[in-house]
Amino acid sequence: RLSMLLEAFDNEQMARYEAFRRGNLNKSAVKKLANQVLAQSVTANVGTVICGFSKVFTGEIIELAIQIQKAWGDEGPLLPDHLREAWRR
Repeated sequence: RLSMLLEAFDNEQMARYEAFRRGNLNKSAVKKLANQVLAQSVTANVGTVICGFSKVFTGEIIELAIQIQKAWGDEGPLLPDHLREAWRR
């Protein structure tokens, strides 16, 4: 089923999908942060889950920031103001 979906992608969608697949968070850093925040040891599996959620959350914030950038009529790279507004919403 995934192959059928990938075949239907245009060039822009394929580039975005490839960027999504390549992007990842440093698992050891995420695990260390989770250990500090939770004040207890976090297993490798929990660290992997946190990385997954973080990746999706980051993607959603960036997508919303891009929409905000377009709504404001700005061009170029995302600005901190776009990201702050995305977080606020």
